Amino acid sequence: MTGIPTDDDSLARLPTSPGVYMMLDAKGRVLYVGKAINLRSRVRSYFREGGDGRFLVPYLRDRTETVETFITDNEKEALLLENTLIKKHKPRFNIRLRDDKTYISLRLDTTHKWPRLHRVRRRRRGDKALYFGPYSSSKDVTETMRFLQRLFPLRSCSDAELQRRVRPCILHQIDRCCAPCVHQVDPAVYARYVEQTMQFLRGRRDDVIQLLRAKMDEYSEELLFEKAAMVRDRMNAMQGTVEESKVYSHRVFDRDVMAFVRSAGRMVFEVISFRQGRLDETRAFVVRDTDLEDAEALEQFLSQFYDTTRNVPLDILVPFEPANREFLEEMLRSQRGGPVHLRVPLRGVKRRLIEMAAQNARAELERAVSGAKSVAETLESLQSMLGLPRPPRVIHCFDISTFQGSFPVGSMVCFRDGEPDKNNYRRFKIRTVEGQNDFAMMREVLTRQYSRAARGEGEKPDLTVIDGGIAQLNIAVEVLGELGLTDDFPVVGLAKSRLKDRGTEEKERTQERVFLPGRKNPVVFRRSDPALHLLERVRDETHRFAVTYHRLLRSRSALRSGLEEIPGVGKKRAAQLLKHFGSLARIKAATIDELAAAPGVPMKVAEQVHAFFHAAPATDHHTD
Repeated sequence: MTGIPTDDDSLARLPTSPGVYMMLDAKGRVLYVGKAINLRSRVRSYFREGGDGRFLVPYLRDRTETVETFITDNEKEALLLENTLIKKHKPRFNIRLRDDKTYISLRLDTTHKWPRLHRVRRRRRGDKALYFGPYSSSKDVTETMRFLQRLFPLRSCSDAELQRRVRPCILHQIDRCCAPCVHQVDPAVYARYVEQTMQFLRGRRDDVIQLLRAKMDEYSEELLFEKAAMVRDRMNAMQGTVEESKVYSHRVFDRDVMAFVRSAGRMVFEVISFRQGRLDETRAFVVRDTDLEDAEALEQFLSQFYDTTRNVPLDILVPFEPANREFLEEMLRSQRGGPVHLRVPLRGVKRRLIEMAAQNARAELERAVSGAKSVAETLESLQSMLGLPRPPRVIHCFDISTFQGSFPVGSMVCFRDGEPDKNNYRRFKIRTVEGQNDFAMMREVLTRQYSRAARGEGEKPDLTVIDGGIAQLNIAVEVLGELGLTDDFPVVGLAKSRLKDRGTEEKERTQERVFLPGRKNPVVFRRSDPALHLLERVRDETHRFAVTYHRLLRSRSALRSGLEEIPGVGKKRAAQLLKHFGSLARIKAATIDELAAAPGVPMKVAEQVHAFFHAAPATDHHTD
């Protein structure tokens, strides 16, 4: 859909239907997503003086170039579409929960013949598998998976390993896997393990204990005492875990308790989850304050928090009524497949739970605000030490990685407010330099990165850091001068500490040195200075990013070289095979038909590739 301009005549032609609107800047980036009962009235209110008094509106008005609208049949559809678009575009002025890819989730693909439970950090779009979590503690996830393996011995191997294996692994020998790889388990029994795993992760642990008790009784009646004892041990282990996590309550309930606080440009949403009457999980979400009304902010949080993979409880306690409460309840009921109640308790035990969550939220907010203050102080210290025109909120750092001139690469990382901004990382394959010439490579990388800035495109950093000393810094100054970026474009060189010979057997390590243009002596920080630690962290992250890319190119080259040994597979075809299958292991596991289906691979070559990886080992024949 093409956006419309924000002039009065264009906005007056907007539909009066319910729907969703997106506000875009001059580069087509989505700034804000909202919903409305009347699209024309709502969007026009942003561009009328006094039409909308929220603090963020002037910022939106100044930055918005076009508006896109999507008509829906009703408000419920608008709410669902708004949530989808916020997750997709991550607008700057909407509430955005931290991306779950930074947390760990557990994935269980129930569509597979032999499902397995495994850890993931990114949820696949359109995936029909079940996801549990996300969980913030990797250690807790590891312990949970170990415990589940003892209770319900599902396979843990990959799909490729499952197909290749011809005998059970060691996990089967210690009763941590039922060995579906060699079909040593009844599919019905495996399905029960899967169902019990799902119930456990959904918090229905009492139901699992009842199932285990019934199975133990069944084995006992059939005189299968060893199997009965195994089930008994699993049941006892699970009961012990359940008892450890109980809270003092005589009632069994599923409930989420929510609190919301905001201050100093931050908002905190605290969620305390109870399942089967037991405290199950506590999580806090700290987001930038977008100046939404409290009711709207809570509505956006609820619609994002309860995505399609999260278990929705019967009761959700909230500190105040969210916007569009009826539509939210209807959406949650549809997801849960049963009744859901959004309640605002005013007194009693439930209100005390809200207050407990609010106390946790205030503590989290205090930590977040104090952390932000410490970052600001660090940036101000860096500004003072280096004589910068402003605190370096945006820092770029460059590094080169190569091995004797082979596979040379460059990297640039971006730190924003003291934290990595990985969306703005860049990596460069060196194109114009032959042999070992780090200075020429740095020149190429800087020129390619900042040519756009010279044209007025892209973001200019508050500070550019070059990994190296005076020579590397001089290269950067020359490039910036050639591009016309010398004004208001601070650049420094960061030289690593080194061991200095003191004339005896002892050696002394020098301090990190920061070189400035036109200054012979470097700036030296105290070893304990947080500003120095920030620079070191930026430099080390740049080095890690460059080395990772360099190793990736070397490994790809090694894989291609191995494939090129096969008759009929040259450099180009090897690259096509790797691109199509993704790894050498998948090429090895592919059938002839699957190989022939790859682009540019005829049947004869597919047969040769398959024969290369599946040829029987040679044997020596001796004659007497």
